[in-house]
Amino acid sequence: MLAFIVNQFPRQVDAYFLRELRGLHDSGLDFTIYSLLSPPKGWRVHEDARVLLERTVYPGSPGARTGAALRALGRHPGAALGVTAKIVAGHRSMPNALAKSIAVLPQSLYFAEDMVKRSVRHIHANWATYPATAALVISRLTGLPFSFSGHATDIFVHHAMLPEKLAAARFVITCTRYNRGYLAEIAPAHAERIRTVYHGVDLARFRPNGATRQLGHVLSVGTLRTCKGFDDLIRAIALLRDAGSNARLEIIGEGEERPALEALIRSLGLEDRVDLPGYRPQEDLIPAYLETSVVALPAHHEDHFGIPNILIEGLAAGAPVVCTELPSMAELVEHGKSGLFVPERDPKALADAIGALLADPEKAARLAAEGRRRVVENFDMTRTVAELVEIFRGATAREAA
Repeated sequence: MLAFIVNQFPRQVDAYFLRELRGLHDSGLDFTIYSLLSPPKGWRVHEDARVLLERTVYPGSPGARTGAALRALGRHPGAALGVTAKIVAGHRSMPNALAKSIAVLPQSLYFAEDMVKRSVRHIHANWATYPATAALVISRLTGLPFSFSGHATDIFVHHAMLPEKLAAARFVITCTRYNRGYLAEIAPAHAERIRTVYHGVDLARFRPNGATRQLGHVLSVGTLRTCKGFDDLIRAIALLRDAGSNARLEIIGEGEERPALEALIRSLGLEDRVDLPGYRPQEDLIPAYLETSVVALPAHHEDHFGIPNILIEGLAAGAPVVCTELPSMAELVEHGKSGLFVPERDPKALADAIGALLADPEKAARLAAEGRRRVVENFDMTRTVAELVEIFRGATAREAA
């Protein structure tokens, strides 16, 4: 059996990971999900997540976690204290991250006991931060091998102990060739362990279905955070309005920037042109992709990494994309051929690019068609899930030998 350690399951974000889990489930892979946090009550759950809830383990009660910690100290005092000391030393200059890392120790020890009972053979953590820390702790106490996936801020920003985790992991999975090169520079002695597997998309579900595109409709999706550049996108819509365009914007998602974005919308008089409908599960997002005229994401380079999944999804659904040239974007988009790049923090350039696509449907369709071809070639979930199945079955089989 394989164990997946995640920050929280289910989540209202990370739809790509849910697709992977569902694909692994449908392939017959035997796994259990260990969620460091329980989801808040009242969350709307993706339909694909419901079938996975029965194989998800959450942290036990405080008493159960304390009991597991005491038993671990009794059975493996050297290993328990040693890994704790390593975590403290590795986060010495990052007090907030240290506090969160120490906080996952009781859950890790509780999960370790459960994994032994379930005869888990391999542990895989999704994200290089706290899930990988938990996997490292459990590995040190049980002897089980572990691996992890690292994609974005977890490897580029919040990278405490990343070299140690790269050295200790049996293998590492990342989602772009650019990321792989970055990780290989950190741990050149272990570069051969780092695998690139793109985040796949279900091409059948996202296939263009002939639905009429809403003229002037611009779509963006994501957590409402400053790194997404949504404020620039709103300002671009104001410029398009002032130029006589009928452009209107829908940003689907929720987050801490909602009050600031709503204030910006009011200050620009865009209440009738910009909509912030909040979070929607994946099954409700697909029609939006199929009906929009343009998908746009002017994300900031210093705070956003990898290939944003909304761009893969938009192209899969046959919509043209406008985006900033993040480091990995060349693996999906070629400017002027499969999408349009714009400079960061430049609402005027953003407005010009969106306006050009809205004014020239033939060009928009041509870019969208080439973009979908690239998604079919490199981001087909059938192929990416098959790669993951091969990797994980190989890992559990090796430990059974």
